[in-house]
Amino acid sequence: MNPKVSTNQRQGISNEPDWEALRQDFPTLQKHTYMALANKAPLPRQVETAMHEWMADIYDNAGEVSFSMEPIEETRNTVARVFGAPSESIALIKNTSEGINIVAKGLELKEGDNVIISEFEHENNTFPWRYLEGKGVDVRMAEPTEDGCLTLDCYRPLIDRHTKAVSASWVSYGNGYRQDVPSLAALCHDSGAKLVIDAIQAVGILSDPISSLGADIVIAGGHKAQFSLTGAGFMYVNPDIISEITPPYAAKYSFTSNDRFQESPKLAGDSHRFEYGNPNYLGIWVQRRSAEYVESIGLENIEARVREITTYLMDEAEACGLKVLTPKPWQQRAGIVSLDCSMDHEQLVQDLQKKNIFVSYKDGYLRASLHFYNNKNDVDTLIKAIKN
Repeated sequence: MNPKVSTNQRQGISNEPDWEALRQDFPTLQKHTYMALANKAPLPRQVETAMHEWMADIYDNAGEVSFSMEPIEETRNTVARVFGAPSESIALIKNTSEGINIVAKGLELKEGDNVIISEFEHENNTFPWRYLEGKGVDVRMAEPTEDGCLTLDCYRPLIDRHTKAVSASWVSYGNGYRQDVPSLAALCHDSGAKLVIDAIQAVGILSDPISSLGADIVIAGGHKAQFSLTGAGFMYVNPDIISEITPPYAAKYSFTSNDRFQESPKLAGDSHRFEYGNPNYLGIWVQRRSAEYVESIGLENIEARVREITTYLMDEAEACGLKVLTPKPWQQRAGIVSLDCSMDHEQLVQDLQKKNIFVSYKDGYLRASLHFYNNKNDVDTLIKAIKN
């Protein structure tokens, strides 16, 4: 799964991937202008190849490999390597929602404890915590600044000695604000609180190794920038705190031994404790191949490309009178650009889709979400369609 090699690369002039050649890996882009990654990814041909590979083993070998645990561990190791974490810290889970629920229940919060979220959080980083209000847990809501940012000062007044967790998005699903995770982690840890990060809009685009962020838990479904299937994501848990989270469910893979007659079953000391039952064999197989695809292109290359193409979109939008709601500094954004087009945005998104232009309607505005496969022609097509 190597990226397409450009003429310059063959001549040793540049290490930049051939983006237009890579674009050909995505059949969806031959028919549509697709800028809705924050919903779901247009999958590359490599995913289809991986699915055929998995099925071929079932046909030829009765699934001896496809339904074995060895490829599961290979995926764990690959995901850990590509996204920057020790393999023992990675649990292979279904999606972000499952991970948030594991942590919300596993921290065993009680009456008098409090948790802090924000107005920028997706429903699935909101409801699992709000559900704890029935147990007397105080769920506090951080409000963003007028310019659409969630600074430390938005969180600081809400944190006290009873704060057990702060749960925040690395990149907000709405206006695309990127959180300063290391600084927020330091603020949380000063008060003894855990920092939980919903990273689904960041992993696969931003190159920061997840274990370098300082967060205690980082969770990401795989069906967006990672190019995996729904039902195949991961959860990183800092090895130092794994034992502090009690899994809400348990099965044979959650324990140190599969011997059901053992006298005192012990939960695994690594992130295996958060896995149970038969794994998503097909999804996890694809997850490994997709991570390898991302690795072959290079996360630093991907981040640079997304920065370039989103900056072009923001500049072109402003040039024709549209209001950009996403913060402009790169360190405060990633692949999402929110636009105020001064019209009925929900209807606009529907009208654009009739023209084979896919964007989203979120928080009352148009949301375009881009990856490395997008180019300036995509941006020009979108802007022209909005203005016309």
